[in-house]
This record gives sequence, C-alpha cells and structure tokens, in this order.
Amino acid sequence: MKLHISTHCITIHLAENSPFSLHVKHFLTKKMSRSFWINDTLINFATPLEVVKRQAFLTKLYYTCATLSRTHNTQFLKKLLLVCHKPIKVICHSLPIFTHHEPEQSHHFYTILYSHHQESLQSIRTKYLRLAKQFHPDTLKSDDETTRQHYTEAFQKIQEAYAHIKAEKTKKRVA
Repeated sequence: MKLHISTHCITIHLAENSPFSLHVKHFLTKKMSRSFWINDTLINFATPLEVVKRQAFLTKLYYTCATLSRTHNTQFLKKLLLVCHKPIKVICHSLPIFTHHEPEQSHHFYTILYSHHQESLQSIRTKYLRLAKQFHPDTLKSDDETTRQHYTEAFQKIQEAYAHIKAEKTKKRVA
C-alpha cells in the first residue's frame, strides 16, 4: 500500500489481495459521500461536513503505510492533512499470490533436524546421523505395519532435510 500526494489529488495504491483493500474501499464508498468508480479506480470527493472524518481516515492510513514500510515522515503527514480536501483516488493493482516461499521451507528442514541456520554443517550432520539411526526402518523391533510406515516416512523426511541443508550450506561455501 502506498500513499502519494499530487497537485490535483491524493492517490492510494493498493494491491487487490491486500487485507486493507476491502476496508479502504468500504470506508470511502459507504462511510463517505460522493464516491464513484471509473474502470478500476475509486474516486472520492470531499464535502465540508466530512473534513474531520477524512482527516482521521487519512491519519490511520498514513500510520498503517508507515508501519508497513517502516518509515515515518511527520512532514508528509502534516502535508497530507493540509490537502485532505482534495479528491482521493484509489488505484487497485492485481498482484500474483505466491505459494512457494523458500525461507519458510528451509526453516522447516532445520526444524526436522532439531537445528538452526547458524549451526555448522558438521553439527547438523551429527544430529542427522543420530536421527537417521533412531528412525531407520531396519532398527525397528516391532512388526506393527503402521509403526513401520511412520518410521519410514520420518526417515525419508530426515534424509530429505539433510540433503537440502547440505546442498544449501555447500552452495553458500562455494559462492
């Protein structure tokens, strides 16, 4: 989400799948008067009776944007409140939703081996060998099929996690 002040309007850039998108659209269309859509752009004009409401809305919006971007600029906020009578233009962008996120997957592999990113490969290897020995299906004394299946799945996950971490660590060392 971005706020932009131009000579003729205040522009709010929103991602369509943003959690703030619905709130901003609802507030400007239902709580404020004189709103209309042109294609995918929502435009809201100010009325003298709604100045306080607009200032409160823009202040909340500013603090949300500032928190998300980790930049606070009090001069921008003052300027935003001074020009609150200008039309507000909301532009929605459709952004792709990413389903694959490598850091979380990588973190998952470390969790399986009860280790963390800062550990050496040797330390992780020691933990891997201990877990592989513990969950290897051949070391199972019970003939229970569900237990054997559980051990096999756990052993495969442990092997996959170690292979991934080893590849990641050696790639970093080579680079």
